[in-house]
Order: sequence, then structure tokens, then C-alpha cells
Amino acid sequence: MTNILRAPSQNTKDKITLWLNHLLVLYAFLIPIHNGAKSSLFFTMLALFLYRRDYWFYLKVALSNRIVQAFLIFYALHAIGMLYTDNIDYGKDHMDKIKYLLFPLIFLSFLDIRFAARILIAFIFGMFIAEAFSYLIHYQVLPYEFSIGKYEIWETQPYSPAPFMAHSDHGVGISIVVGLCLYYLLNFKNEEKYKKIFAFIVLLTSLSNMSFIASRTGYLTLLSAIFIVILLTYRKNIKLLISSIFLVFVSCLSLYNFSDTVNQRVEVAIENFQEALESKQYYQNGSTAQRIGLTIYGYEVFKDSPIFGVGTGDHMDILREKIPEEEVGLKKIAKPHNVYIQILMQHGILGALLFIYLIYSILSYKGTSAIKKDVITIITVTTLVFMAGGLLYGTFELPLIVVLISAMIANKEQNITFKKFDKKVFLKYSTFVILFLIIGITR
Repeated sequence: MTNILRAPSQNTKDKITLWLNHLLVLYAFLIPIHNGAKSSLFFTMLALFLYRRDYWFYLKVALSNRIVQAFLIFYALHAIGMLYTDNIDYGKDHMDKIKYLLFPLIFLSFLDIRFAARILIAFIFGMFIAEAFSYLIHYQVLPYEFSIGKYEIWETQPYSPAPFMAHSDHGVGISIVVGLCLYYLLNFKNEEKYKKIFAFIVLLTSLSNMSFIASRTGYLTLLSAIFIVILLTYRKNIKLLISSIFLVFVSCLSLYNFSDTVNQRVEVAIENFQEALESKQYYQNGSTAQRIGLTIYGYEVFKDSPIFGVGTGDHMDILREKIPEEEVGLKKIAKPHNVYIQILMQHGILGALLFIYLIYSILSYKGTSAIKKDVITIITVTTLVFMAGGLLYGTFELPLIVVLISAMIANKEQNITFKKFDKKVFLKYSTFVILFLIIGITR
């Protein structure tokens, strides 16, 4: 017992710091693969973080970071919102979802700047694996549902084969991967040939995968990712900027004409939008119309409590009260599917201002390189577009944002030995991934 309570030696602390960096690489890989495995891995990281001790020594640097402060303030806003909410159970569930806002504080207490690129690549590779399974399911090499005994591995639909997460999340993941690979190909001129070939293959397979993923929100985030990369790359060359935008327009038009999935989803969205505006009936006119209806009634909730909102847990209860009885189906939807209106309902103008401050802190951050700042911009803008028709507080988008942004703003070399990626490291990573996948699936 004495040995357990005794503070570890400095050598042990440094080893733990090294392990934490390696585990964060695996965490980034598992985000698009399996939530249970990701959660089990984080629990291991948290245990190591607590065992390392000297919390103030490690946390004070992270606490001084403006982005970390903005995340903590936005989390505190939701905690305060629990004080004037009636639906405590919903509020607790929401607080559990936004716990990821606290993670950058822990990540930056051990993150080594030399691991930043590896974390980014790990996520890209994780999405590449998710896309590979999507292809195999789409071409019916693998079934739409697969279990081992009583443990479900995946369950997806023929019209949108995204096996490891919701198809909207899968679409956002593809969008960010496309943005990162395109940025790499356009801006890194002197990289090794094999790296550029791999990036090009990932880019093409990701774009092709999106052609049979039925996520309209994903289509919008994909466009936003491509446009922001073009803007960042050619912002000083107007001719190339205009010609690149024109090329993207032609490519999108081709995708719309030749992909039945994209064509049908866009056509249905336009039709539902028009019918909803004309009839003022939202639920029976499809998911696009439902989002419009929830946003309209959500705005009514905001108007009643414009300054502080209705609290962290009450917004959906009060929203349902605003929905007329003839739209009873709309009352059954669990979330508003618009993060902006959700923030206004929950925390009013105060919440909106603190969210704007959070985004401003991220986009105006100057404590990193120009390239990493561009990567932060790509990730943030893509997420902002997704928030207009999707979710943020879940097991994919928010964890992904905090991990990648933490990696991009890390600026310290820890007292650890950094080894280049080789077969030995790959085998160790693979072993731990398999281990945590087993734990996550069977727990």
C-alpha cells in the first residue's frame, strides 16, 4: 500500500508522459472506429494521468492557453445552466456529452509537439479503415449487419453504408480527411513521393466513398472543407483561386449528375424544403423540413428567454410545448439538429457570445505555426457548417475537434524519447488497438 501511495520517480513520470502521447495517437485512430474502445482507452489515459501526480506542475501550462480557457468557460456555462433547469436527467446526459470540452486541459499537460503529425495521420488512417469497410459493405463483400455471438460489431443500411457511426458523422469525417489531404497535396511540394501518392489515394477513395453515403450535411461539409482549403492555399493568387473554385463547381456538378445517391438526396432535400415552406407542415415532409420546423419552434423558445436561455436540460421539453398538436411526430425527435439554435435555447445570448468567443479563440490563435493554424481553420470551419444541420455534442465530432486542435496547439517538447515510426512501433500500436477494441466491444 505504501508503494502505491508513494509518488512515482521522475523517470517513471517521464515514461508515463511518453505512454500518454502514444495512447493519444491510438485514441485519434479509434475515434472513427469504435466509441467503446475509445472510451476504454481514455479511462486508461486518465488513470495514468492521475498516477503521474504533480497535477499543478503539468496543468499550469495548459491552463494558461487561451483556447483551453475558452473550452473551460463554455463547459462552465453548461454547468451553471444546470442550476436553473428542471429536467435534471436530460441535463446530466448533456453534461456527460460535453465532458470532452475538459479534455484539452488534460491533453496539453502531456502532449509533445513531435507527436502532433502522428495524431493527425492516425485519425486519417482510422477514417481510411472506416471507408474501406464502407466499400466492402457497399459492394456486398461484407453484410449490412455483423455480430460475434452477442456482441454487435456494426449495423448499417444499404442506402448509406457507414458501419462504425451515423452516416452524418461518417460524412463529416470524410470531409475533414479530404480537406487535410487536399491541403497537404497543394501546399507540401517537397515531400517524399510515397507520402504524396498515399495522400492522393486517400483523397480519391474518400471522395468516391461520399458518392454513396446519403448524408446531405456531409455534402455541405465536404464542399466547405474543399473551399476553405482552396481559399487558404490561393488567397494571394486571385487567378488560381477563381479557376480552382470553378473546377470544384464542375466536379460537384459531375458528382450530382453521375451519383444516384447524391442526386436523389439533393433532389429530395429541395423538394422537402419547398413543400415545408408552402404547407407549414414539417414532420411529414422529410428530415430537411423537420430541421426547419425544429429551428422555427426553437427560435420561439429563445424569444421567451433571450438572455440566459431555459437551462441545460429543459430546451427540448419547452420546444415540444411550442410545437402544435398536428405536428405530433415532430415532438418525438430527441434533438433540434441545429447546434446554433440549441445554444440559443439553452443559454440565450450569453451562450451565443461565449460560443463566439470560443470560435474566435480558436481561429485567431497565434501560438502555433502557419501550417497548423491552417489545419485548425479547416477543422473548425468544416465543423461550423456541420453544426447548422447536425450535432456537436456526441461521441465523434467533439472528441475529434478537441484532439486535433490540442495536437495543433501543442508547442512543447516533453522530456521523453521520441522514436520515428517504424515496423516495431506499428506492431505495438496494432496490438494495443486490437486489445482496446476487444475491451470496447465486450464491455
